Amino acid sequence: MGKRNKRFGTDKAAIPDEIFSNGPLHVARFGNQVVLASNRTEKQHDELLTKLAARYTTVVQEIDDLVCRIISAVSVLPPDQLLVRAWHENFMSSQHIKVEVDITEDDAIALRMIDYVQSVIAAAPRGDAQKTELTDDDWSDLRLNVAALFRKLNFEYPSCSTAHRKAEGTVYDDAMELFFVRAQMHWCNVRGDNYQVHQADLIADLLRNQSKLIEAAYGITSDVLTAEIRKIWRSLTFGFHEAMTSVRQIHAEVMAEVDRMENQKDMVYEFESPSDLIHEVTSRLGHQDTLHQSMDALFGNTGLFDLCKITNLPTAFLEDFSWAPGQETNFLADGEFKGWPFRIQPIFRRPFLKFNDTYYCFELHSLFDNFYRQLEKQIFQRSGSEKQEWIRKRKEMSEELPVDYFTRLLPGATVLREVYYPVVSESGSKKNFAETDCIIAYDDHLFIIEVKAGAFTYTSPASDLPAYVKSLQALVGAPSKQGQRFLNYLEGSEEVEIFDEQRQRVGTLRRGDYRSKTICTVTLDSFTELAAQVQHLHKIGIDVADEPIWSLSLSDLQVYSDIFAGPLDFLHYVEQRMRAAQSEKLQLDDELDHLGLYLEHNNYAMHADELSNNAGRLQFNGYRSAIDAYFSEKLIGSENPSLPTQEVPPRLREIINLLTHQNLPHRSRIASFLLDFDGDWRFNLSKWIDEELAVIPERGRCLPLSTVGNIRLTIFVNIEGIVELSHERATEHTQVAMIVTGESDRTLLELTYGPTGPTRVTMSTVSLLGLSHEQHERLRANAANLKEKRLTRFVANFGKIGRNDHCPCGSGKKFKQCCMP
Repeated sequence: MGKRNKRFGTDKAAIPDEIFSNGPLHVARFGNQVVLASNRTEKQHDELLTKLAARYTTVVQEIDDLVCRIISAVSVLPPDQLLVRAWHENFMSSQHIKVEVDITEDDAIALRMIDYVQSVIAAAPRGDAQKTELTDDDWSDLRLNVAALFRKLNFEYPSCSTAHRKAEGTVYDDAMELFFVRAQMHWCNVRGDNYQVHQADLIADLLRNQSKLIEAAYGITSDVLTAEIRKIWRSLTFGFHEAMTSVRQIHAEVMAEVDRMENQKDMVYEFESPSDLIHEVTSRLGHQDTLHQSMDALFGNTGLFDLCKITNLPTAFLEDFSWAPGQETNFLADGEFKGWPFRIQPIFRRPFLKFNDTYYCFELHSLFDNFYRQLEKQIFQRSGSEKQEWIRKRKEMSEELPVDYFTRLLPGATVLREVYYPVVSESGSKKNFAETDCIIAYDDHLFIIEVKAGAFTYTSPASDLPAYVKSLQALVGAPSKQGQRFLNYLEGSEEVEIFDEQRQRVGTLRRGDYRSKTICTVTLDSFTELAAQVQHLHKIGIDVADEPIWSLSLSDLQVYSDIFAGPLDFLHYVEQRMRAAQSEKLQLDDELDHLGLYLEHNNYAMHADELSNNAGRLQFNGYRSAIDAYFSEKLIGSENPSLPTQEVPPRLREIINLLTHQNLPHRSRIASFLLDFDGDWRFNLSKWIDEELAVIPERGRCLPLSTVGNIRLTIFVNIEGIVELSHERATEHTQVAMIVTGESDRTLLELTYGPTGPTRVTMSTVSLLGLSHEQHERLRANAANLKEKRLTRFVANFGKIGRNDHCPCGSGKKFKQCCMP
């Protein structure tokens, strides 16, 4: 049986769902993808730049004026009332947010009313005329100014500043300018390096071997510290809901007791008022303290945020991580960007606020995004020996955690740590030894892992772009070159030796054993908006490996270890991810955009190539939504969170599960071959297997499925004890199909089923090489018979064959060019 097919993509040009034009701007939407194009002439573009450059000075002054108004207002308003209201507004604003694309501009401003306003409180000297109450008008005015500030920074300032630099002759080249603006916008707006469900776990992992140093600094172990930080996380994540639930439960119990007392006339009339009765019952049932705490959390100024109430953190720790109002001196110091979010905001350095001898925390992202590095800085300041001990322990943990995550994804993988290998010196006169941090092998995949524990620059790109570029070179460029060096060593011979730190031989690696070899650079810090575009970093002068590399953070690995159904699914994603790493069309903002695109489009690099036929810049939106929704469900403790996966029909899923459990060589190659198919092909194949399994017992044989087109595939289904075609006969049939189509090779897939599902899966490549003349002649005769049978069957089922139809014989040619008389 022949079948035309395609593996992925479409034979036709993509047609947009919507087209929008406004002057020279043209937008085309293809599902979740948007193609942006501008038809401005060079003259129109120059005129626009002139107008924008002329606006630059005015825009800067308008931003400075907004900052001054914000500082003036914040300096006289009560800090605790201001941030409590900001937290409650942000909490209510975020209730509708399940996935990132749900976030509106108002939602973003609600978060800025916490982190940016707290930074201003920390830096602004307190005004003379302090207000004791925060009025609605005070709040409204401040919010309008903060919204106006970020709107101007995000929309008008970037274009005006670029035009200004062009006019001044200080502009970077186009690639560096784009990088600069994107880095500024990310610095200014993006918070949350991890999903909330992972925030505390990653901190606990990173600190678990630093207990001695933490105890010396603060008198508590790392386990105690992370447990106390989890209390903050829980209070700000679930505290309001838990308090509301507690009040409802207490109310129900108290009122049930009151009703019982009234029905039995049990001392009810001894109380002067119903409130006295309720108070007495609440106290008698032992709920008084719990009710007080819950009401404070719901309506008070301290219940959820007072760190002395919700944690047992030592005062020394709280002092090191808190600012008092007006204490910080850099954010509002004179100079460029005074008070702008482009500077290092005080909340990045110290996430807590000290006010009236009480310590508060109002914002989790600023706490967790910066906590590890800020704790590290505190240890560094204690002594040089403690700094070196921290760095040594950090290196150990940074090399251990990626292996932990990879082995969750690839259970049973072979792990080789600190692999040494000989390299020829530049002079070529002698051999030195180089090290790669880790080698992980699973089936025919090899991961060359280089880990960098150093910190990404803490300076703002607006004030020190060269530091950003230098960090990328250190954390991505250098390790990618190290990985490339080992790959060159491996590819240099059929078999290479590897050594330990003492230069003792520990084994060999054969390059032919590995179908896929991936250079993977892993960092502690998350800078996924840059790492996700690693294939473009050469445009800004970053010297990366010649081979495609995969740059990701520990946070990304955490996500992957939660998402993938099994090791073979993960390895297929890695193959598609590395194809995407070679694409100039894909410019994504996050590593998880790659995952989202893969889940939706499979070979998403090819999908981007198809869309790129429409001129313009591609923008992919909303592809992380299923991933966001999954982790939102996990956060709230859903019993069955909806795991985001590709659609794999049951017959293919059971084949992949069998391959995983049997642990046979080359299982990844078979799984990837099947998973490379697009959705329609997957479901058609699954349906065909179902149909064959149903009719084979009655028919007594399998009618193989042979494809025609860009996949050269023949599939046989066997049933144990009923129909079991030998491999030799299956191979011969495949060779006959090859002669019909004029192919040089073809893939043969043999599936054997038992009563409960598949029991054996084999895949081989069939060719005509090495056959005798007699064998060739016999195959040609069989091929002629096969073509005749196919033609006869087609006419019997469908009638006359059109001259421009594809020939039913399976050659892939038109009928008039093939079997037409």
